Amino acid sequence: MLDRGRNVSTSTACEVSKASSSCNSPGQSPGHNHTQQSQGRHNEREQTQQPYDSHNTANADPPFPHLFESEYTVAHGRRYTLDKNSEELEVDTASVYNAPMDISLKSVKSNPAVTGNEMPLTRLLMTVCVLSLALFIAAIDQTIVSTATVRISEEFKALSQAPWLANAYLLSSTALQPSTGKLSDIFGRTQMLLFGLVIFAIGSLVCALAHSMTVLLVGRAVAGIGAASIVGLTLVIVADIVPMRNRGPYMAIFSLVFSVSSVVGPLLGGLLTDRVTWRWIFWLSEPITGFVIVAVLLLLRLPRMGTDMWSKIKRIDYIGIVFLVGGLTSLILGMTFPSTSDFGWKSAKVIACLVLGGVVLIVFFIIEWKVAVDPVVPLRLFCIRNVSSMMAASFFMGACLFIPIYYIPIYYNVVVHTSATIAGIYMLPFVVGIMITSIGSGFLVMKFGRYRPFMWAGTAVCAVGLGLLALLKRDSGMAMRICSILVAGLGVGSFIQLSLIAGQAAVEPKDMASTTAVLTFFRSIGSIFGMAIMQTVMTTKLHDVIDSMLTRYPVYLHPLIRHTINNPSTIYYDYVDSDLRADVIDAYMQALHLVFLATIPFGVLMFLSTLVLEHKELARRLQPTAVSE
Repeated sequence: MLDRGRNVSTSTACEVSKASSSCNSPGQSPGHNHTQQSQGRHNEREQTQQPYDSHNTANADPPFPHLFESEYTVAHGRRYTLDKNSEELEVDTASVYNAPMDISLKSVKSNPAVTGNEMPLTRLLMTVCVLSLALFIAAIDQTIVSTATVRISEEFKALSQAPWLANAYLLSSTALQPSTGKLSDIFGRTQMLLFGLVIFAIGSLVCALAHSMTVLLVGRAVAGIGAASIVGLTLVIVADIVPMRNRGPYMAIFSLVFSVSSVVGPLLGGLLTDRVTWRWIFWLSEPITGFVIVAVLLLLRLPRMGTDMWSKIKRIDYIGIVFLVGGLTSLILGMTFPSTSDFGWKSAKVIACLVLGGVVLIVFFIIEWKVAVDPVVPLRLFCIRNVSSMMAASFFMGACLFIPIYYIPIYYNVVVHTSATIAGIYMLPFVVGIMITSIGSGFLVMKFGRYRPFMWAGTAVCAVGLGLLALLKRDSGMAMRICSILVAGLGVGSFIQLSLIAGQAAVEPKDMASTTAVLTFFRSIGSIFGMAIMQTVMTTKLHDVIDSMLTRYPVYLHPLIRHTINNPSTIYYDYVDSDLRADVIDAYMQALHLVFLATIPFGVLMFLSTLVLEHKELARRLQPTAVSE
């Protein structure tokens, strides 16, 4: 926005000071000076400045063109800053058409705590609470149906379609995530967030009223579209309203909300399904979403630019979005088929989806490179060292976050023999670990302005925690169980929000939204990939154990063995022989041990991805972004 290569002298600032009054001669009123200007009585140094017509930018040049980019106009009321050595030029453009500007020069050293145009603290905290609630309803919807899947599939007599209750939501939300950042730059943060909330509410309503599995799956996909916008925009808006240096504690809140929702989701879904009806899973989100919509309208007042709707529509990279969503959809289908159907990784359908998705994504990158005028995903992000590093680390972190959330409850349910509620309670150390390090690292970054040491320590601890999970046995004591999951949580917690801060600090303000959306996407796609791999690892190991068991048991017990392996909730039924029960539990323990071992490389690769990070200074004040709201 500013030409950083120019020297702006104090005399220049004086010439264009507020109402042109700071340089008036003694005894001369501002009105008199204005009259002299209108009559053309100026010397060479004080020439007449023509009014800037912000409504006709094609035929008029902005005043002080060396200070402004062509896409910004004086009438938009923005603040621009220029850091030059130890001084900062601060430009306040008028919010009313043709009103005077104020340019003042002051020393940053004399006031290092200046933070720009920030919200009042009370309003900021209220806004963060509302955004956290929005993120909570979108994140919990990803896991809340897991404990209601059997009941829903039995009611609609569609057991074969049951896995798609989760996958339909995950597919649409993940495939659309990368494009939400650029779309929010075009249409505005508030508008895109409200759009996501409304679409999410519509999808949840369709699910609550559904009388067939097909309609229910459509509703889940629609809700996922809204969730893509909600998850991405909540993180982007925090970056808009909180300076980089102070962003850690607020990002930590969102990290904690995301983690808690993933753990609480299955518990709440099971409780509603057992005590009321599974439809309340979707009815419950309606009043909460309505409250969030009203609160956003009242609290969130971000700066506006007066671009007309047609200009915004023309900026959309339609071809890029189609190829991006199409390629990601095919790729995600290829990764989910092995864990949700009878198709293995070597099946023609899975291979076709993966190859087609890869080819379409290659075409997408070519389009963004050669064709797109305003790319939906700026390719320059992949050339920025810190951003590409955080893309890789976020991918591996997605697996490290969701694998314990999914498989630790299986360990407690099947091996330790606890109820689903107790298994959820045993997941609390994981949440506590995330809470401690996410909030703690956020405040440490705010105090010291350094994020790399905490990220290195956190990812190393995460790898150690995953290794401890691999040491769990059937007879492990309570201390070992709590310690292993706690250490894993401590490691994950310090990384979630720091990865976003590291990526945002490395890019220009205009790329901040796209960077946030892309990093969030890599975390999601990493979780999908990790879960698909681990599901394959577990089922393969269980099938190997079944083959071994069938050779040791009579033929008439073979159906019971297969049924018990595929339905672990029946392991502790009275009709299951104690020896068979012990063998089935041992089979699950072997499979879980292999899963936890296979997770360790994800933690190690996450740690290695952070080692190439460069330090970037964290700004203390808000920076103007490319949003046109």
